[in-house]
Amino acid sequence: MSNDTTFDYLDEFYGSSAQWFGIYLLVISLFTIISDLFFITFTMTTKSLRTNVSNWFLLGFIISDLVHCNVHLVDAYALLYGSTDNRHLCAVAGLFVISTAMCSFGFPAIIAAARFYKITTVSQSTS
Repeated sequence: MSNDTTFDYLDEFYGSSAQWFGIYLLVISLFTIISDLFFITFTMTTKSLRTNVSNWFLLGFIISDLVHCNVHLVDAYALLYGSTDNRHLCAVAGLFVISTAMCSFGFPAIIAAARFYKITTVSQSTS
């Protein structure tokens, strides 16, 4: 590789769609962050939404999604501006995406485990 510019490196590694994928990831992440912030704002400022228990359940999902989508902004930035000279940017973006994906996917798994535990440990009434 004689030329270490950003898109020469990305084109060789990912193909010619890397720049478009970075732009797509940036736009989708921004859209998701804005919609998550709207949901959090509406839920926290409206009394009737705060009193509904299922909205608190959704709020937990939204917060984990918000953290994960913020990290995808770093991922999009790494796709657009990473190069062979700046490999640390891609490494940090990958670490953030993997660590927050565990949070995003782990939240529903913990809820499912808690519900399973509740169902299996309920005392059976004997008549």
